[in-house]
Amino acid sequence: MEARVLETPYYQRLRWVRQLGFSFYIFPGATHTRHAHALGVLHIMDKVLKSLGLAVSDDKLFNANIRDDKTIFHRTMRLAGMLHDVGTMPFSHTIEMAYMSHWRQQQNHSKTKYVASHENLGTHIIKNTSFKGGITKILLDEGIDPILLSEIIEGKSPITLANQLMHSDVDADRMDYLLRDAYHTGVQLGVYDHNLLIRNLTTHNYKGEDILCVKEDAISVVESFLTSRYFWYSQIINDGTGYKFDLIAAKIYEYFLENGMAYSFDHLMDNVSQNPNEYFTFNDSYFMAKVHEYLAGRITHPLIRELSEMLAQRIPPAQIKISPIQPTLVESEEHRNELVDRVNTAVLWLKSELHEVLPDAWMVHDIPTKDVIFTKSKERLKTSKTKDLILHRETLKVLSRDGSLNLLIDSSNSLLKILSNYRNFIPRVYVSPKTYEVLKKKGILDALKLQNF
Repeated sequence: MEARVLETPYYQRLRWVRQLGFSFYIFPGATHTRHAHALGVLHIMDKVLKSLGLAVSDDKLFNANIRDDKTIFHRTMRLAGMLHDVGTMPFSHTIEMAYMSHWRQQQNHSKTKYVASHENLGTHIIKNTSFKGGITKILLDEGIDPILLSEIIEGKSPITLANQLMHSDVDADRMDYLLRDAYHTGVQLGVYDHNLLIRNLTTHNYKGEDILCVKEDAISVVESFLTSRYFWYSQIINDGTGYKFDLIAAKIYEYFLENGMAYSFDHLMDNVSQNPNEYFTFNDSYFMAKVHEYLAGRITHPLIRELSEMLAQRIPPAQIKISPIQPTLVESEEHRNELVDRVNTAVLWLKSELHEVLPDAWMVHDIPTKDVIFTKSKERLKTSKTKDLILHRETLKVLSRDGSLNLLIDSSNSLLKILSNYRNFIPRVYVSPKTYEVLKKKGILDALKLQNF
């Protein structure tokens, strides 16, 4: 069955979608794809299931005639790992940023049919392609419930353990991409001992439900994983490095969306997703072909032309990284809101100053809706709909030697008890290199330092 899924245009398309967007502009080895990552998540998921005693033998797993509950669960979880990224957009989260930003703008004027996200696109494909070459048909042929599979991928299934294996602080997806991305970039911030981590995961029955947890003696192993992820996102993904090119690409694509020059998200869902070969072409080349076409002479918008040339020629924008527009650890929602207000004020001030000296210059800014965290704090968990935090999907639980179950962030010897209270807020402002030099020469950057926003 997995071979049938792998051979579909839906899955083969992932060969042509880079895992880390434009990070290969900074790290030449980071050309790995979602195709390899998804197979890696399948592999990690299989190792975790075997370690937890939830796997069946290969003889049963790969015998299509065997369909008992345990075998179906094993197959379903492997498929969840394999298909979790089937809705990933060109250059991964890069183009998704454009769709999400465009969707938010549309909400101010009119209703759209769907909320734009790769998760919605992926689960739509899993549930609505019951035709030759479609994934739904393969799943139904093999006795797999597409709806349950989609719910597991979204972390919303009735099976708590399945949700945790796919969507939690320590899940198969994160276990794979941290090691894979570290290997291909050559940056070792994401490295951790995955075999030791997997060996120390276990389950515990709590109020009739099996809960994923870590053994008490292995708290440090989990903390190594979570801190590696924190530093990876803070240093490599969200601050500087390839993100500046991702943001440029997203701004270009948002222009395409605004002017009807690229698939709208509604069209992707209703039409493109239902045509396997057309969906196959919705990959990195889809975006780059449009950029190349415009570079050949069709671009009339001055900003988009400049951004396209910068992207094509790997000319990085200059980042303005002056307080309050700089990475800052926040420890409360009030502190974060205060920072957002200060950054917005600083951005407006900069725009005004920029307009005075260079009326046609551009500035791109990004205030994140999500921060980089170690794990959710106790206070943030309490705001969720899940009242019993032991049953909360995301946060990891610790199984003590006496058989009691506690949150990792409640453990007396856990660093995360303290670190969970901090988040890395990373706002970004970019201008062209020429504009940056003018701002520096005119003393505007020095004036920014003196402002009391």
